[in-house]
Amino acid sequence: MLYYLVGFSISGGMMNQAKRKNGKLFVLIAMIIALTVVVLDAVQILVVSVSARGEIEKDTFMQYKELSRQSALVYEHQIDSYLSKMDYYANADIVQQGKSTEEIVKWMTNRIHNRSEVFEYIGYVDKNGVNYTDHGETSNVSDRDYFQAIIKQGADSYIDNPVVARTTGRTVVHVCKAAKYKDKTIGLFYGVMNPESVSDALAEIDLGSIGKIVMFGSNGALVGTSIPTDLYAKSLEAIKEKYPESYNSLSRAWGSEGDVDGTIVNEYGSKEVFFAQSVTGTPWKLFVLLNEERIFTTATLVTQLLIIGGVILAVMIVIVVGVMLFRSLKPLTVVENTIRGIATGDADLTQRIHINTNNEIGRVVDGFNLFSEKLQEIIKTMKESKVELFDAGELLQNSTEDTAAAITQIISNIESLGGQVGFQTDSVHQTAGAVNEIASNIESLNRMIESQSSAVTQASAAVEQMIGNINSVNTSVQKMAASFKDLEQKTIVGVQKQNDVNARIEEIERESQALQEANAVISGIAEQTNLLAMNAAIEAAHAGEAGKGFSVVADEIRKLSEDSSSQSQTIGKQLSTITASIESIVNASQVASNAFTEVLNGINSTNNLVHEITNAMLEQNEGSKQISLALNSMNDTSNEVKTASVEMAEGNKAILAEIKTLQEATFSIKDGMTEMSAGARKINETGAALSDLSNQMKESILKIGKEVDQFKV
Repeated sequence: MLYYLVGFSISGGMMNQAKRKNGKLFVLIAMIIALTVVVLDAVQILVVSVSARGEIEKDTFMQYKELSRQSALVYEHQIDSYLSKMDYYANADIVQQGKSTEEIVKWMTNRIHNRSEVFEYIGYVDKNGVNYTDHGETSNVSDRDYFQAIIKQGADSYIDNPVVARTTGRTVVHVCKAAKYKDKTIGLFYGVMNPESVSDALAEIDLGSIGKIVMFGSNGALVGTSIPTDLYAKSLEAIKEKYPESYNSLSRAWGSEGDVDGTIVNEYGSKEVFFAQSVTGTPWKLFVLLNEERIFTTATLVTQLLIIGGVILAVMIVIVVGVMLFRSLKPLTVVENTIRGIATGDADLTQRIHINTNNEIGRVVDGFNLFSEKLQEIIKTMKESKVELFDAGELLQNSTEDTAAAITQIISNIESLGGQVGFQTDSVHQTAGAVNEIASNIESLNRMIESQSSAVTQASAAVEQMIGNINSVNTSVQKMAASFKDLEQKTIVGVQKQNDVNARIEEIERESQALQEANAVISGIAEQTNLLAMNAAIEAAHAGEAGKGFSVVADEIRKLSEDSSSQSQTIGKQLSTITASIESIVNASQVASNAFTEVLNGINSTNNLVHEITNAMLEQNEGSKQISLALNSMNDTSNEVKTASVEMAEGNKAILAEIKTLQEATFSIKDGMTEMSAGARKINETGAALSDLSNQMKESILKIGKEVDQFKV
């Protein structure tokens, strides 16, 4: 039944939303159609106008480009007419006869009345560049372009750029023709034209109001213009100063070969399209400038007509579609009134809509009638079930209240049990802490016992090693005592031997003194012998020839005396050295003797110390044996304590495992109580929410009953 009520509410909301939408349906559809028509029409106009304008502009562009070519051709014919007028002078009989320059100039001066009105004056230039005019002035023009072209380069004719005339000071153009005698150039004739004459000739080319013609020389100077304006009054350089953008476009075209086109902005701010053509036979460039807006007038007009036609067509389509849409949606008004009657009146579900149309609107009406019949049956069922639903709501509310009371009692019991479990948990925590502390103490005691046992074992081994070292030391000391006795005997023998050496050294010292005395006697004998030799030599000298033999003997004796004296001195020195060495040996022997005496005394003292060490090591050996016995006894006791400590640790581990099991069980009980408490609170909250929902359902049932009673079925 509740689902039916919710479905009815949703259906009512959808009906209200549908009514709100139906109120705007005509406007919405009309706006969509109008917008679609406008967009499509705008796209069509845009595509057609762009395409048409492009084709028209292209055709117009080509037409005016051809116009520029024709304009250039027209002026080229004009140039040809100027050159043909100069044939009167170049082909004159006086030239063909090869007359002198003076005669030719005189002839030319006499023909002023025959000069064409196109030219201001006529001039003749000879091969040296001397210029003669028909009004009697002369100058040198050998540096002019036309002189170089005809005289130096052999051209038949030449038209130069605008230059300042040296005879008049005005800007002019020279139309030149070669003067030939027997096919050999002897000079040239020229006719002078000013830019006004060129402009007059350009003005004869009729462009109407859409444009103008301007001509510039290759040096940028203005040759002429069909309509004088501020923009084209002097030269390209003047344009550059005032209108740099236009100058850039014109200068690019002016410096290019062949046909060139582009756009510029004139002095009035309007766009102009230009077509540049080279003028054959001259260094000039002819510009046809056309007003862009005027030459594309046709394209603009076609675009405007397309836009106006498109707008009219769009308005007509929107009007026709609007009328048809209004007639098609008119039956919906009947549907709307009927639905409003059901919604705002006495909710009579027996009403039906009667419209004889076989389109989408008719099918919508048939669907609505079927929906009304179905809704009528649903409301009938809801009225019959209203009382049963009210009784069920009362029963649900009573059951909810009883359930809430029971849940409150359960929560109270769970909280009480949770407090007791909390106390138990604290006790288990304390017990576990105490057991852990006991286990820690046992482990600490076990480590201390193991450390003590290890220390006793190490001490016992150290004592045994010390006893062995003491025995080894005793053996070494005994050997040392025997060695000292042997050393003492040898030292006594050494002292005796040293005394014998000292006696022998004293005897050698006495003998060396005797040698010194003998050497002194030998030295005295050598001196006496030397004196005798000297006396013998003196006597031999006194004897003369008789004493020569004696003189030789005296010399030998003298030499022997000198050698003896020298050897005596050497022996004396060596004996002195030996005596000094003997004295040193005597002193050293005395020192050695004293040292042997001191060594003997030291050996005696050391021997006494060795005996004392031997006695002390014997006593130490006895004490070490007693310590070893005590350590062995202590080691046995430590092993017994260690065994008992291991048994205590195993028992404590078992107790600790049981405590952990109890602690885990306590935690599980506590967690279970917490979850039970949370679940009970959740159930309590759900019960409260269910009670509130029961009250709301009761109120909703009453409201639905009132609403259902409004329907007429």
